[in-house]
Amino acid sequence: MAKRNLLKVPQHILDCISAYDQDDVVVACVKFLRPEDITHYSHLGMAIENSRLVLPDRSVPKPNAGRYSRANIEGYEKVRRDLPKVSKEFENEVPDWGNWSSGSHTVSWTREVYQRDFYPPKEVEMSVELLEEIDNGYSIKFAIEQVINRRTQEFEKELLYNLNILQENIGAVNVFKSVSSLAEYTATIHVDWQIFPPGTIDEVVQKIVSGKKGITTEQEKTITERVSSMSRLNPVAYVAGTDNFLRYFGAQFGDDLVCFENVRYGNALYVMHESWKELSKRSRIDLLRGDREQFTRIEHRDGWEVRIKKIVDEYRTVMKNRAK
Repeated sequence: MAKRNLLKVPQHILDCISAYDQDDVVVACVKFLRPEDITHYSHLGMAIENSRLVLPDRSVPKPNAGRYSRANIEGYEKVRRDLPKVSKEFENEVPDWGNWSSGSHTVSWTREVYQRDFYPPKEVEMSVELLEEIDNGYSIKFAIEQVINRRTQEFEKELLYNLNILQENIGAVNVFKSVSSLAEYTATIHVDWQIFPPGTIDEVVQKIVSGKKGITTEQEKTITERVSSMSRLNPVAYVAGTDNFLRYFGAQFGDDLVCFENVRYGNALYVMHESWKELSKRSRIDLLRGDREQFTRIEHRDGWEVRIKKIVDEYRTVMKNRAK
């Protein structure tokens, strides 16, 4: 299965889109697979069991499929070598005498670096659908579940992104006219937030996972560990998305400081530096889009809890001084 990334949108794809009588399109392809071919797609959850085809629920492709699939979950940075370098201060929390239990201190330094653009994780899902069973085989549609509109400014960029996710996972690409409109799609990705006061760790965890689908024992354990870490910083409230599928949850420390986790792809925590009232109006994709200065991304490596504590302590000091 070819997985080489596309460097640009193939011309035949653009020609196909230009012939459409509507602007909304989806990246998808249809493949005819015989039973012996299904094992090549086991990474997607496809299988033959008791002579019957088993297909997976729609889900976010695994990050090990390729760099676009990884960016879909983790986001990515683009170095802007076309722009002048800027001075940037770096800092790192390191343990005293090589032992975190002995305490820690901050090491900082400044150097000239290229500016970078950060592209947030989109977490677009892929669906697998049986269209027809014929000639001892299966006609199967693989689709990226995001509607994109050809009249938007970044259409070709979004198109190439989704084509490469499909290419990495399926080894084939195509496009189709969308049955659902972009407006209908956008309505499904907006997050309504549930805000609830602090309680015991178990109480908070149960409120976060309540009504959510597919939460594994391991994910609930991760949520418990992260809530435990946040609780030590005494947040004013906890927040969680109210949709059935748990995306983001976190802790609120003030009107313009909220720390978000994603239990499904919890490689990093995002500290949002803007008004909670404005933040609550944005879709989950838009949460991390825009000016990089509006949020801080902290990977879950040694010392991450110390970094969060420092950010929260500094924020509270600023708020206290303003109140004087």
